[in-house]
Amino acid sequence: MIDVKHVTKRFGEGQTAVTALRDISLTIPEGSFFTLLGPSGCGKTTLLRLIAGFELPTEGEITLDGDSIGHLAPNNRPVNTVFQSYALFPHMSVARNVGFGLEMLKRPKAEIEATIHEMLELVQLGEFASRRVDQLSGGQQQRVALARALAPRPKVLLLDEPLSALDLKLRKGMQSELKRLQNETGITFVFVTHDQSEALAMSDQIAVMSAGAVRQVGTPEEIYTAPQSRFVADFIGDTNIVSATLLGFEGDKASIRFGEGTPLTVQTASTSLKPGAVHVALRPETIDVVDEGADRALLRGAVVDSTYFGAGSQMLVRLDDGVAVLVQVATPRAIGARVGLECDTSMLHVLED
Repeated sequence: MIDVKHVTKRFGEGQTAVTALRDISLTIPEGSFFTLLGPSGCGKTTLLRLIAGFELPTEGEITLDGDSIGHLAPNNRPVNTVFQSYALFPHMSVARNVGFGLEMLKRPKAEIEATIHEMLELVQLGEFASRRVDQLSGGQQQRVALARALAPRPKVLLLDEPLSALDLKLRKGMQSELKRLQNETGITFVFVTHDQSEALAMSDQIAVMSAGAVRQVGTPEEIYTAPQSRFVADFIGDTNIVSATLLGFEGDKASIRFGEGTPLTVQTASTSLKPGAVHVALRPETIDVVDEGADRALLRGAVVDSTYFGAGSQMLVRLDDGVAVLVQVATPRAIGARVGLECDTSMLHVLED
């Protein structure tokens, strides 16, 4: 649905210019829930504004459904935006808010009324049509904003951190609601967030961004289980970054060794890395705690902390080389105990720095 082709965006000129996006290229599939994920200042909202037409690229091109949209004003693009602030009209009823965009498009009255009814049923607010929006909860106002954005039936719906103002329980509920709406309408959703768990729960595909660049694009499972860089591994969920020695490659896999241990064959995103010191990602839930002397122990160290979190515990193990490793376990060992750490080698990934 959307192709971003070598897009760069700079604000200002000369030595004071700030580059917000650096030669970004990516494709957003039609009918997908696509998330732009990254820390504050990474450029994700700038990219969303370029798609919406609120900003223009300094270099590069954006096409929508095969057509270049760089020359189109925001109101002439087949997209709608849901903002973080909702931007509802407090003096209007829910129904008037939903129908406002259709009125501006001068749609027939009968069509407007039918669409308002359809959209309010879609977001499960049919009984609130005559209520003022300032009489609604935050979650209900969010659904009104969604209904208003969906009413003109855009090809693409852009969502700029729309759940950030909601409390945790409402956020969880709205995550399911957004995914349901996307599935039912078939509209391409482009969602901006800095919340990793939110992105993993809702998305068909995720583009992880940092410092104005796209670091990795993939499904939630690919992003989580097969990070390509240290930044992505560290940014998405809890992870451990452990030093190892790269010995070489066996086809599309890497041969590594922890300390003076036995060589292991593990996953890697790149076969262009040079032998020598590398970093390896280990997720806490993929590590098993074994006796220090067990042959299958890849790493060894001492337990220095333990935290109970309901479904289990997290232990912090200080390895013999000084690196601290977080491990998720059902039953923790005593603080000070010497332990070995085992991990399925298929879950280990050599990272590009």
